[in-house]
Amino acid sequence: MTSREHDTITTNDERFDNAMRELHAQAVSQVSSATRARLRVARHAAARPTAEREPRRGFHWVLGSGLAAVFAIAIGLQLRPAQTPTPSASTPMVASAPTGASPFDADTAIAALDENPDLYLWLASNDDAVPSLEP
Repeated sequence: MTSREHDTITTNDERFDNAMRELHAQAVSQVSSATRARLRVARHAAARPTAEREPRRGFHWVLGSGLAAVFAIAIGLQLRPAQTPTPSASTPMVASAPTGASPFDADTAIAALDENPDLYLWLASNDDAVPSLEP
């Protein structure tokens, strides 16, 4: 950009600024004195600190954050694992099967599958369950 272009831009900006100032001065001269008084009062009211204009609202923040903390604690207590009582040192730990319970028997487990053939019927009816062995 040459200095001549810069001077032209600056001159155009100055002309625009002066035209806007003249329009503003003309608009201000047409405002009634009652409107100016109301605007002055509003400007002074806006300049006052917020503590004088509005009641204190800090209590709402304290109440809201306290309530959130209570809910967080309640949820945390619900999600923690159940605590089992720790045995005392005087009570020896003896591993024993409950009365009436039998040890695991593999034959009994297999027999339970044989008693309910629904699984095998479902597998047989489902073509995708068993891959074909034909090449």
